[in-house]
Amino acid sequence: MEQHLRSALPLYAAVFIDLFSFGLMYPVIIVLFHQPAIEAMYSPAFLSVLLSLAFSLYPFGMFFGAALLGDISDAFGRRRTLLICMSGLAAAYLLMLIGVETEVLVWLLAGRLLSGLMAGTSPIAQAAMMDHSTERNRGTNMSHVVLVNCVALVSGPAAGGVLAHIDVRAPFVFAIGLCLLILAWIYSGADLREGKNRMLHLSWRRPFEVFVEAWRQPALRGLASAFFLFQFGFAIYYVYILVRMSNDYGLTPSGLGLFSGLMGVGFVVGSTLLYAQAKRYLSRDGLAAMLGLALCGGIVLAAALPLGAALQWLLAFLACSTNLLAFVGLLTLISASADAGKQGWALGISAAMVALSFFLSGLFASTLALLPLPWLIALGGLIVLAGLIPLRAAMRGVPAGFGPTAGDRLSP
Repeated sequence: MEQHLRSALPLYAAVFIDLFSFGLMYPVIIVLFHQPAIEAMYSPAFLSVLLSLAFSLYPFGMFFGAALLGDISDAFGRRRTLLICMSGLAAAYLLMLIGVETEVLVWLLAGRLLSGLMAGTSPIAQAAMMDHSTERNRGTNMSHVVLVNCVALVSGPAAGGVLAHIDVRAPFVFAIGLCLLILAWIYSGADLREGKNRMLHLSWRRPFEVFVEAWRQPALRGLASAFFLFQFGFAIYYVYILVRMSNDYGLTPSGLGLFSGLMGVGFVVGSTLLYAQAKRYLSRDGLAAMLGLALCGGIVLAAALPLGAALQWLLAFLACSTNLLAFVGLLTLISASADAGKQGWALGISAAMVALSFFLSGLFASTLALLPLPWLIALGGLIVLAGLIPLRAAMRGVPAGFGPTAGDRLSP
């Protein structure tokens, strides 16, 4: 058992770095774009465009990178792919550090794009862990993955804000060191079962083909639409509440990090406590998802009001807690709509939608000179609530479990 855990630790580290690096950068970007030297170099309108790119290039790269890394993993094996990802992430943070040091933001943007392309370590590492799992310990291993994800969600934003408060370059140096450490750990310690190498086939059309195929599946169309609207609306809130807390409430870099960390705690509470209680009393994933959408959308709308800072902290925690209620419920419904042979494909659609949602939300940064932040946050809340419409339509006619029946499942 100890030997198994020791060989799995590098894989848990690979899972950790994926979400940690995602959360690390959001408070850092906001702090960086408020540096006097940066503000003096660019006009406010052009700075808004650069901020939009800084937010959106990571999920844009992630959108294409997920399919790219899946193809590379099939061709070269999981261990080599994880080593490529870790090397690529280290190079990406080095590019971003060069951009900060030289104040040439093109390097920063290039690093954001590359980090998105390389942000596929988590699913590859999880698949490798499942290779080593038996039916007896599969649930235990997955619970360890959830715990690692929760720790990353809390620690990433908090570390980014606190380190940026010390020195805006510190988060990048820390991330490079962490990537190199995990790279060496995977190289020397990860015990992976590698299948036979296949021919490498890459296609930029693959992410779009996933969406087209999902739309053609009646059992999945409504659920996928609800999930996209939910993620898109919440992504707007997640990104721009940090901007508002900096602009309107004067949060320092460390304050932004702690605020983001509180949001991470909300995610943890939602996934570990709130969903279990909702499922216990409601008994149906569809009802839990609808409750989560209604609560999350309403709380995001409330965050657009001119409230005190303390209330905004409370609303952020509640928005993230109820977000996980809807997130887990919708993912469960999407998974239930697919046969065993289609599980990876169906859940892969949700990952692509998360990336697309954050990409589109990042583009709104270019409108900040025209669109007040409270209006933008309110728009996010309305979009979350709009997810109730396709979800209710998808659930119509499936009364017993308020979820897809066996006859509604996707055929392989």
